[in-house]
Amino acid sequence: MTTPIPKRPSGFIFGDKAAEITIDAFVDIQCPNSRKIWPTLLEVMNYYERAPVSLKVHLITLSNHRQAWDMSLGLFAFADGDIKKFSDFATLLYESQDEFYNAEFLHKTHNDLRQLIADKAERFTQIDRSTFLKRMTDDDIYTLARTPIRYAATKSVWGTPTVFINNGGNVPVNHLSTLADWQKVIDPLI
Repeated sequence: MTTPIPKRPSGFIFGDKAAEITIDAFVDIQCPNSRKIWPTLLEVMNYYERAPVSLKVHLITLSNHRQAWDMSLGLFAFADGDIKKFSDFATLLYESQDEFYNAEFLHKTHNDLRQLIADKAERFTQIDRSTFLKRMTDDDIYTLARTPIRYAATKSVWGTPTVFINNGGNVPVNHLSTLADWQKVIDPLI
């Protein structure tokens, strides 16, 4: 069986969709290293705001991050395709990652996790809690959340964060890299 056709391709795009320089970042909302790279990715895009650079963030779920799947469903449901909502809510979730990490949820239930993401969405903006929780279970949200890991497999992504620049995988930046490190890679391409 092949992947169902999602409403849109994998990823949330920051910057010009037709940019000459493309960055693809595969991140997991529960991954500590993805948490470290997230602010730098935003800083890179802010720095290159007027340059021909785009960032496409693919939110994948690694099997060892048990809570990531539901947190991703919540993030997709909350953002509903809006890059600003995605960026802002992903930032909030990364900042509160300790609340849903494996050890924190060892003796909690699936419903506890769903209520946590609903609490965060409700505090972040005025949403109807029951509508949000129902939206998390909609088929289109399921397909959108599932598509990035299938796409990641086509690129042989093994862990997160994984970054490609112009589809090249031998990228000398990672979760410990600074904006200056990214500039050394991107500036010669411009």
